[in-house]
Amino acid sequence: MHDSKFDRGRVRVSVLKTSVLFAILILVAHSASGQSGNSPHNSRTVVRTNSNLVIVPTVVRSDSGELIENLDADDFRLTDQQTEQQVHVEEVRNQSAAVVLLLQTGGAASRQFRNYDKLDRILESILDNSTCKLALVTFDSRVRQIWAFPPRVDGLDYGLTHQEGGDHGAAIRDAVLYATSLLQAQSSSFRRIILLFSQREDAGSRATVAEVMRDVARSGATVYSLTFHAEKREVKNDEGKFGTLGPKEAAMNNATAAEVAAQSGGEIIPFENEDQLAEALSIVGKDLHAAYLLSFRPSTPTLGLHAIKVEVIGQRGGVEVLARRMYWIDNNAPDN
Repeated sequence: MHDSKFDRGRVRVSVLKTSVLFAILILVAHSASGQSGNSPHNSRTVVRTNSNLVIVPTVVRSDSGELIENLDADDFRLTDQQTEQQVHVEEVRNQSAAVVLLLQTGGAASRQFRNYDKLDRILESILDNSTCKLALVTFDSRVRQIWAFPPRVDGLDYGLTHQEGGDHGAAIRDAVLYATSLLQAQSSSFRRIILLFSQREDAGSRATVAEVMRDVARSGATVYSLTFHAEKREVKNDEGKFGTLGPKEAAMNNATAAEVAAQSGGEIIPFENEDQLAEALSIVGKDLHAAYLLSFRPSTPTLGLHAIKVEVIGQRGGVEVLARRMYWIDNNAPDN
C-alpha cells in the first residue's frame, strides 16, 4: 500500500478533463487527414489485413493501490471506437522491455540533480532481473545527448548521475517524439516504456501535440512521467509562444506530461526529493513486473487514430485501470 501523503500528491490520469481529451483526439485525427495528401476520406479507409494485432499492456489496482492478479478475459471489456472487441488476455511477469529515459537538464531541472545521485541503483533495483534494454536522452530546449540502447551501460549509468545544467528550455514534446522513434526500431516482443523526468509544462518544443500523440499511439509506448515544479518565470515565458492557439490547445501544451502519460496508459507522479522519486519509481517497477497483456484484432481496422477503452467488470469495490487509450493504423502497419 502506498504512503498516504505521497498518494494524495499523485496526479492520477483519471482526473483529466474530458474536454481536453476530446480536443487531443480531434487534433490527432485532423493531423492524420491533413498529411494523407489524397482524399479527405482516406482516414476512413478500411485496411483488410490480418497483421493489425493491437497489444494493450494493462495494470489493474484496487482502491488501496494493490495490484489485482489472476484476472482472465471474462473480467475485461475492451471497446474500439465504442465497439466491443474480442480480447485475449495474458498475465505476464518480468516481460522484456525497451526503456527510454528522458532526462530534462534545462530550466528548473538543475535543482533536481541532487535527487538523481542514486538513480542508476534505483533503476537497476526496479528493473530486477528482467531482460531490459536502456537508452538515455537528455534535453533542454533541444534533444542533447543520446545513448541509444548501448550494449554496455557504463556510460549510461554515469550519465544518469552526472548531469550538467542546460538552457532555459524544456522541449518535452520533442524529446518524447524522439523516444518513440527509438522504440519503434526495437523488437515488437519488447514492452516499450518511456520514463520522463521533467517539469509538467513544455517550453520550447517544435513538435505539436498532435504529432506526439500520433507517434505515441503508433509506437504503443507507455509513458510514466515523474515531474517536478518549474520556476514560475519559465511558465510565463512559454505562454507567449502559443500564438493563435485556442485555450484548449494552449492548455494541452502546458500539460504535456500529464496528457501524454494519460493517453499512453501510464501516469504522472510528482516528486520533490530523492525519497519521493525512489517511491515513485517503485510504483513504476511494480507495474512493469505485473501487467496483463490484452490483445485484439480490430473488427473495423480503419486507417488513422482509434480511441480504445479498457474496463474491468465484475469486481467488488473500485478498481483503477491503466491502459493505453489510443492506437494508430497505417497502411501495412506492423503489430501495434
